[in-house]
Amino acid sequence: MEVRLFATLRQIAGKRSLQIPVEPGQTVGDALRALVERLPKLEEAIWNPDGSLAGHVAVVLNGRDVRHLAGVDTPVCDEDRLDVFPPVGGGGGQMRHVELKFTSHFRARVGKSKVHFAFEGRTLREFIPAVLRRFDLADLLMEGDELRPYVRVVINGRFSYTVGGWEAEIPDGSTVVLIHSYVVAF
Repeated sequence: MEVRLFATLRQIAGKRSLQIPVEPGQTVGDALRALVERLPKLEEAIWNPDGSLAGHVAVVLNGRDVRHLAGVDTPVCDEDRLDVFPPVGGGGGQMRHVELKFTSHFRARVGKSKVHFAFEGRTLREFIPAVLRRFDLADLLMEGDELRPYVRVVINGRFSYTVGGWEAEIPDGSTVVLIHSYVVAF
């Protein structure tokens, strides 16, 4: 299966992705253990000392956060893709509080049109992984390590791509809207 690494995990591993062979009956946990066996430097970033998955790591199987499936016990097959996101950093420990609004498919998936949301960091690059850890939206929001072409993120009434893209600042107290700009058959 393809395992893709993001941000600091990519830096630690020295690569963006690698192939991990999986056998029938194996799980996400088995794939992650095989990953760490091949790249031991990742162990502390992915696993707690007691052998449990670190709570700050987001693991996404074929666009679905495994916390919304069976966690590390979720079955995998060789054709699957596993994305592993590290904890979000760079915010100097500062929590930002925003009103997060959902439209269209995002609203249908979350079951709400808005929530109060807190994340550590200051930019869209830090905000999106925090959203993915809390809400099962990766398959609707992301295509690889970019936003899907029909997804728009609006920060205080301005499209993120016009105010800095991934580096767009999200001030404390902002309103952030996730827009699914047209209907796609799933």
